[in-house]
Amino acid sequence: MSNAMSNAASPVTPMTDVAKSRFVSNVAANACYIVLNTTIMLWYIPFLVNHLGVAAYGMIALANSLVMYGALVGTSLNVSISRFLAIDLNKGNTAGANGTFNTGLALSAIACSILLVPAAILTYFLPALFNVPAGLERAAQFLFASVGAAFLVTILSSNFGVASLIKHRFDLRNIVNSLTLLTRVGIIALCFIAWPATLWYVAAAFVIAAMIGLAGDVVVWRRLAPELHLNYRNIDRHHFRALSNLGSWSAVNQTGTLLLMQVDLLIVNAMFGAEMTGRYGAVLLFPALINTLTEAVVTVLSPAIMARYAAGDIDGMRRIACHSVKLLSVALALPAGLLCGFGAPLLHLWLGPQFAQLNVLLILLVGHLAVNLAVRPLFYVVTAYNQVKVQGLLTLALGLANIGLAIALARWSGWGVAGVAAAAAIVWTLKNCLFMSSFCATLLRLPWWSFYTPLTAGALGTLAVAFAGRLVSQFWWPPSWLALGAMVATIAVLYSIAAYFFCLNRADRELLWSVVKGRSRA
Repeated sequence: MSNAMSNAASPVTPMTDVAKSRFVSNVAANACYIVLNTTIMLWYIPFLVNHLGVAAYGMIALANSLVMYGALVGTSLNVSISRFLAIDLNKGNTAGANGTFNTGLALSAIACSILLVPAAILTYFLPALFNVPAGLERAAQFLFASVGAAFLVTILSSNFGVASLIKHRFDLRNIVNSLTLLTRVGIIALCFIAWPATLWYVAAAFVIAAMIGLAGDVVVWRRLAPELHLNYRNIDRHHFRALSNLGSWSAVNQTGTLLLMQVDLLIVNAMFGAEMTGRYGAVLLFPALINTLTEAVVTVLSPAIMARYAAGDIDGMRRIACHSVKLLSVALALPAGLLCGFGAPLLHLWLGPQFAQLNVLLILLVGHLAVNLAVRPLFYVVTAYNQVKVQGLLTLALGLANIGLAIALARWSGWGVAGVAAAAAIVWTLKNCLFMSSFCATLLRLPWWSFYTPLTAGALGTLAVAFAGRLVSQFWWPPSWLALGAMVATIAVLYSIAAYFFCLNRADRELLWSVVKGRSRA
């Protein structure tokens, strides 16, 4: 087997200096994309709801949720390709990198071909399998087919997009993502303004935007990785076996993750109908935004962790893991706590008074994220060590348990849709707190409880911010966006000061300032 597929970490010179020098600019590029995405989504979802109605909007959220199960194949392959390609390039093994790249592309093409069959079957039987608003059956089928086609294009596109990840050029990565987002939303907005709103335009916009994304990723790949060439002769059975093995177990893990994070809309649609699907789907924007915020930092850490693994720098991996989990946990407590504390007035101002009653649902969806998203950097440690098998089996088992618990809480506890969200929060927290943090600590040869303290700090921070927001909004209900913004800003400043002095130690503060000044030592 080639050196590219070896787990041995040889003492080479990886691109760690590039990772350090571009850390701030990469996070800034991701932050700019988050601001753009958040701004557009806060306008876009009410725009869709107002033009299409809540039930029809629910079909868009449902289509995205269903297609994610097909996209897990692409995501799993992308994890596998990213790991081996990063190690190849960090070791200067161009021949191995080309073998990994071309074999990964071939695997993606095979996966897309196979996924066409279940996608076609689900599209045909969609009205029989799910609650679809009357009169929208054909439009919903076309929407699902188009979203499915867009994700298949994305699977192929991700093979080229990995170049910007490994080369630490998140600015180019986010330019492509921004163009894709603006294309999709822009086409829908223009069509809705010019003609009567319908799901057909939404469907067409998904496909066009996906093609723009593919073209952008190809252009970036040619600029950043000219050493990688398309050549079917580089497809290699050794690479095929290694990529398939890691990709298969990653797919198992991704399946379990989707059963934890994406099954809720399917259960809500089956048990509570299309109208509630739309309401639930609208509130899902907020956990999605926090997840995107986390990815802005975490994706920058991925190539840095892989580079240190390739160089055998285990101490460097420990520093990245420990500091990132603590800083993320403390930082994520702020948005999670604010949404828990100001959920009712936020939903009232954003979507209308009829949505304010979904405040409890919002709390259940976001209240646990400071803990569960803070462990995200540890996933890259598991991938670097190629230890996805155990993680995947446990995640799949807990994902299946989540389905049973969600149905039980929704049907027999009297919690309704809140029971679906509560089940995911419970199972997800058990997985990350009791398993992931301990497992990764063991891999890094740290005490198994090493990550418990920073996760506890995030949980307590969320409670403190949520309690403050709830108290303030009960005494002074914000009548406008300006008033709500002033309350949020006040609590955010107070929390930031308290967190800086009481939650972070001297090493954390020094690292934080070094990152701000562009001299990351992670």
